[in-house]
Amino acid sequence: MKKELPEKVRISKFLASYNVGSRREIERMIEDGRIHLNGEVLVTPVHFVNKTDSIKLDGKLLLFKKFKQIYKFYKPTDCICSKNKQDERKIVYDLLPKKFKNFIFAGRLDVNSEGLLIVTNDGEVARSLELPKNKFIRKYRVRVYGICEEQKIDNLSRGRKIDGIEYRPFKYKLFNKDKKNFWIEMELKEGKNREIRELMRSIDLRVNKLTRLEFGPFKISNLKPGEIKTAEPKEIRQYEDYLRKI
Repeated sequence: MKKELPEKVRISKFLASYNVGSRREIERMIEDGRIHLNGEVLVTPVHFVNKTDSIKLDGKLLLFKKFKQIYKFYKPTDCICSKNKQDERKIVYDLLPKKFKNFIFAGRLDVNSEGLLIVTNDGEVARSLELPKNKFIRKYRVRVYGICEEQKIDNLSRGRKIDGIEYRPFKYKLFNKDKKNFWIEMELKEGKNREIRELMRSIDLRVNKLTRLEFGPFKISNLKPGEIKTAEPKEIRQYEDYLRKI
């Protein structure tokens, strides 16, 4: 059976997918005569390529093997976890440097929530973190308004069905529980849409601040809202070791 060749795509899109630069930057490289395709200098970006082509930048052959890259990003509030603009509000990619344009993120947070997102160039990393069966722990610090009734929270933590949706058990710790605005630290093993807000609403508590602190072995540490940095080698090793064991 004849092996099917990879589909060819426009060279600017192809190189951008390997983080050589943005599409516009690559088009400028072509205009400046910096890119050679199969031995010929390019003068126009209207060329279609795949990994079987020989492409050089400034005389250096480009190798099209994606190296796994994992970053930690502190998503601020009033920022939407989306690839595409929905309205005038900012999306994650408005805040990330241009080189992350073709990366994806794991660990969606709603517009009013903040904290840790994992940003990666590897779709398998994102999928493995988000798959419920892998049970990566997500840790949150949540400020809620209302009367702290520990028995209600304890009952809720054992799992509950709300509006037809099953929510799994979670671990928790309470802080400043004698105040109207008190804090709960929560550990969940899945990330249903607005899960924490719906859980709290079911016992007459209102979430007014929600921050994700950890996602699996990845920790927000001293990141500030809007900042991004490479995941620690130790965190990546722990992530890979965990996947090997499950």
